Parts: sequence; C-alpha cells; structure tokens
Amino acid sequence: MLLAAAQVTASGADNSPEPRVTEELANLQPARIDQQIQRISEHAAPGPQVYFVGFAGFGEERVFAEEISLASTRVAERYGSGQRSLRLVNDRRDLESFPLATAAALRYALRGLGRVMDADDVLFLALSSHGMKGAHLSVTNTGMTESTLDAKDLAQMLRESGIRWRVIIVSACLSGSFVKPLADDQTIVITAAAKNRSSFGCSDQRDLTYFGEAFYRDALSRSTHLREAFETAREDIRERELAEDFTPSKPQAFFGPLMEEKLRGIEQASPPR
Repeated sequence: MLLAAAQVTASGADNSPEPRVTEELANLQPARIDQQIQRISEHAAPGPQVYFVGFAGFGEERVFAEEISLASTRVAERYGSGQRSLRLVNDRRDLESFPLATAAALRYALRGLGRVMDADDVLFLALSSHGMKGAHLSVTNTGMTESTLDAKDLAQMLRESGIRWRVIIVSACLSGSFVKPLADDQTIVITAAAKNRSSFGCSDQRDLTYFGEAFYRDALSRSTHLREAFETAREDIRERELAEDFTPSKPQAFFGPLMEEKLRGIEQASPPR
C-alpha cells in the first residue's frame, strides 16, 4: 500500500463530520499521483524547465498546507513551473483536492517525475511541517498514524528518481539538519532554521510561518536571484525575532555552485516582475 502509515479509522461515536484517512482513501493515492504526473507530462517542453513538488506534512494545522499553496504560486510566478506543479498535502480540512503527503507518496511522485523530466530540468522541492531532532519532519493527518520523513531517506529518494538538478526548501524547526544529507554541487538547500533552533509561526491560527512570510510571500517574487531572496528573508526574520524577543532561528542555506550557476541562467531569462 502506498500510504503505509495510513490506517482505517472510524469517525467515532459522536458521528463527527471531520473527514478521516481510511484504507479506501489510501488505496486511491497512487492513481491520484499518476493522474498528476500525466497532466504534468503534457506540459513538458525543451529545457531547461522548472518542476515544482510541494509537501505539506502536518495535517492538524492548516499553516503548512497554506504555505505550500503559496510556495507553488510563487515558484510558478518566478520560474514558470505553473503547469508542472504537484502538491502532496496533509490537511484535516480537505482530503480530496490533492494526493496525501507521506514518505512513500513522495518517493512514488519523485520516481514518476523522474521519468518525465529531461536531464537538464530543475526540481523545486518545498517541504513544510514540524521539524524533529535527527533530521526528521512530522507526517500526520486525521486518521493517519504519525510517521516521519527523514533527510537521509529523502536524499535516497532523489537519487533513485534520477533528478539531477534540485532546489530544496525546508520550512520547519531544526531544519538545518537537512543541509548536510542533501547538499552537493547540483543542489541548493534552504532551511527555515539552524539544526538546533526553532522556527516560528507554526500555528493553526496562521496562514504562513515567519519563514513563509519572509521568503515566499515577500522576498522570492522581488529578488533577481534565489540567493538574494534568501539573504533578504534571513535578515527580515532576524529583525522580527529580535523585535519579538525570540531566540533567533538562524535560517541556513547551501548553494551548490553548479546548481546556482544553472539557476542564474533561468533567472536571467525570466526576471522578476
């Protein structure tokens, strides 16, 4: 079963209307991802082209689904990925609009995209969830047994997919621990926090995290280069955290030199509006 972490869960004696992940729903996920891959394949073009995958891991708080929604929009506006975007989303409010987010689903989706993408194409992978020690992201949804997405497993997924050129953005506490397992010359890794620091704004009462506001909402669409967007967002976050007397989250970045050079060519061909 693709969603190995999913279990059949009854709504409960109170007949709660809240939707829940069931075995039947879990079994539909491979076909849903296949449909998305087929749609994306119809928009493949001579490269290099940018493809987007979003992963909202924690379904009990809406902020992560909202952040991935904005990330999809901003990357599409800046890098032209609109018709080549796929979202895996855990959101207790809506189990139908997108394929669900699990580690197994992400592996399946990356393999599918790897068969569609040309060797010269670029993957933007945006992940948003609660971070955990040891380079893990929380993966959970209503009716689903909680699991994790591990940085080393993610690196293996990417190798298996054959996707060579990657920009990976991890919005989570402790997310700096994802840099080392994922970094190479053909990869850019941006994280919302250092490996031993919390990020802020992860709340069901918010639309975006502090990182999401600074990076996706404000900096990305206005910046000429991705490095500029990161530096702008990092400074904005630092000032905000100091003003609110929070321990600085210290967002991290690794810019693989070959990936940065390649991305600059794409950025020059499509400057910010």
